[in-house]
Amino acid sequence: MSRMQHVVLIKFPRELSGDEVHWIDQLLTSWPQAIDGIVSHHWGFDVSGRSRGYQWGLVMEFASEEAEAQYHPHPKHQEFAQWVSRQGGEVLAFDFPLADGP
Repeated sequence: MSRMQHVVLIKFPRELSGDEVHWIDQLLTSWPQAIDGIVSHHWGFDVSGRSRGYQWGLVMEFASEEAEAQYHPHPKHQEFAQWVSRQGGEVLAFDFPLADGP
């Protein structure tokens, strides 16, 4: 049972408001307590200017493939995914197993 890395990049068609950023922060802060199997998660906005238009990123580690599979239909995740969709956000997701090792 491999730990899983979940990487998401989001490109919004407009700049998000301060209230929207605050809502995202509040929602994502609640995820580890609400969604079983999250080992770590980090998110933020691009500051490099090398993101090919993707403004926002999320990196999450899950305890197992099963934990990641249970995350996708979870109501907290669906709340965010549906909000991103309503904003016209373009999502790029990349998932991979983490190698065991030092």
